[in-house]
Amino acid sequence: MNWIDEGFLISKNRYNENSLIAELYTKKRGKISGIIFGGTSKKIKNYLQIGNKLHINYNSKNDNKIGYFKVEIINAFSPIYFDHKQKLSCITSATNLVKILTADSQAKIKVYKIIENLFFTALEIKLYSPET
Repeated sequence: MNWIDEGFLISKNRYNENSLIAELYTKKRGKISGIIFGGTSKKIKNYLQIGNKLHINYNSKNDNKIGYFKVEIINAFSPIYFDHKQKLSCITSATNLVKILTADSQAKIKVYKIIENLFFTALEIKLYSPET
């Protein structure tokens, strides 16, 4: 099973020496788990931050087995909030809620739009609000 989609990184866990097991919430497929080979390398680990929007190529031998992700960055939302502990905590909490409350492989476009709106509204507030 092979498909291409876009989605948000919800969680990541280290696997072996330089791979990650990641959960992504995609637009068309919902919450999907898979392995990102080389996910801890210097080349990709910088943009594999929780909450970043990624372009995803997914490959799997079977629907019942875990597949492999090849990812590229679309928007890096998380680094904008690294200096704000409360906003970063909000992102972490929101992604954890999505991880816990959504079922695997069940796409809900409404949930995807809510996540997208969270980041775009927070980004607009950051870009257009005067610093105090």
